[in-house]
This record gives sequence, structure tokens and C-alpha cells, in this order.
Amino acid sequence: MVTVPDKALGPRDPNAGAAFPPGSIFPHNPQELPAIAARMDKENKVTATAKSKPNPKKRKSDANDETDVKALLFPDDAPYIDEDDDRLRKWLKSGAMKVGEFQRAIGVSQHSYSNFVNRTGTWNGEGCDAYFAAARFFRKRELQGLPMTLPKSAKKAKTGTDAKSTKAKEQELLDVSGVTLPGEEEMAVPVFDTPKEARRKIRDLQSKGISQAAIARALTSALPADCGKSVSAQNLRTFLGGKGVMGGNTTIAFYAAYVFFEKRRLKAGKSKSKTREEMEDAHGPMGVDIENNSNGTYWVMSSESEPYYDSYGKLRTYKRR
Repeated sequence: MVTVPDKALGPRDPNAGAAFPPGSIFPHNPQELPAIAARMDKENKVTATAKSKPNPKKRKSDANDETDVKALLFPDDAPYIDEDDDRLRKWLKSGAMKVGEFQRAIGVSQHSYSNFVNRTGTWNGEGCDAYFAAARFFRKRELQGLPMTLPKSAKKAKTGTDAKSTKAKEQELLDVSGVTLPGEEEMAVPVFDTPKEARRKIRDLQSKGISQAAIARALTSALPADCGKSVSAQNLRTFLGGKGVMGGNTTIAFYAAYVFFEKRRLKAGKSKSKTREEMEDAHGPMGVDIENNSNGTYWVMSSESEPYYDSYGKLRTYKRR
């Protein structure tokens, strides 16, 4: 009994009527084995010789093709790109596109875009759709050899008319002077919004072209001048990066945002929305809890119960299945 590869099978088995399958074990006359071994050795030598012979049709320069390709794709003098590359903000700041135009160019919604750009940290947001869409946009420009920002020589300073227009727009959207809320001076205004709703209102302002810095100043102006507190751009970014209905409920940015938007509503002469009235019914005169962090630990009646916040920011529990 002997195991041989398919190439050395030789004649069919007279009893089977078909060739033996590759690697099968079958009986041979002992006298046939030397001939089979010689044939296998000859075939192996022919195969090895064919592999070692150079291709006569191969161009002389082909030998360097692989090296040339690698040199092009992986040059030793390639510029270093930091992992925390801020090209997206630089691109918009350059004036090449407005925010809405950029959103349409990369094919993402305003919500998806805001959800990405308001995150902080090097890798916070790597799973967002806007991250992949923006990366494709900039990679395509790189492959086309197009600049990431406008050259300094091409940048145009804002004209006096542009500056006045921007200032007028900010004044219109952010001015809440002349409106005072009960409890404002003591920083005791009852809050009837959830942090999630406050974030939505802030992002709505951003979509109108108002910068985070301008919004942060407006929120600070809604606080008492002598309270010793303010909303910085970093405070605002951290709040906008909050999660869930109540994420960020104890931050100064949340309280200031509620006061600011409530003043804005009153100055515009708008009545309370249905949701606002429902929030008052749900929370009573004290308003939303802004003292206890929503990410804290809670005691529940049973290990089978799970705490959660409903759409009004009320703490509830449900039975685990």
C-alpha cells in the first residue's frame, strides 16, 4: 500500500472504471513502483525548471517596477500628519464653504454633522457617519492634489458690510436684554427643559451661522454679573458632547442655556409650547433637578428593576425581562 499524488496515478483501476481521487491509497504491483517513482521525479524537475526560467517577454525595466511603485506609495520624505488633524474646522474657517454647503457636499444631515463636530478628544467620534464622510472628502482632495485651505494670498478680509451683517445677525439672534426672570439674580430660576432639548436649541443657533464663542458669551450674559461664574467655549463643548436626555444636567452651561432661551422666548413674545407645559406638570414648581448628577448611583426596590430617564427628564424604573 502506498500514498501518491494525483499526477502519479497512472492507469485507471480496472475494477473501479475511474481514476483514483487525489491522495488516495490503492494497491500496486510492487514491480510498478520504481517506474512510478521515476516518473514523479521527472515531473518535479520539469516543474522546477519552468519556474526558474526567466520570462523572455519580460521587459528589462519590469524588474524595477515593484520598487518604483513602493517608492511612490510610501516615500521616505512624506510629511507627518498628526492623528488629531483639525482639517475640518480649518476648511470651514478658511471660507471655502459654509457649514450647510459642506454638509451637503459630504452627504450628511445637520444632526449627524453637529453630533460629530461637538465632540472632544482625539478619537471621540470615530464611529460617526460624518467622520467617515469628511475623511473621504478630504482624501479625495488630497488625491486630486487640491489644497485643504485657501492660500494666504487668496484669502480676502471681510468687508465692512460683511462684518456689519454678521454683527447684526448675532445681535438679532442673541440679544435678550431688557428681560428679567423671577429668581434670576439668585440663580434660582426653575428649569423646564432637559439638557437634550437645550443642546438642540444651541445647535439650531449654530446652524444659523452663530459661532460657539458667540453663543458662550450670550449664555454668560444670561447669568448675574456678580455671580463669579461664566460659560467658556470649553464648558459649552463639554455640554454639547453630553449623552442622553439628562446628560450634563448639573453644568453651568445647561442652567445658563435654559435662562437664555427662556428670555429669548419672552422677548420674541412667544407663548409656551405644549412640551413646556407638560414639563411644568411633570416636574412641578421646582423644575428639573440640576443639583444631582444624572450619572449617579440609584437605589431601586428590586434587582430586576432598571432606572432610566423618560423624555421629560423624570427618573423611572422598568422591570427587566
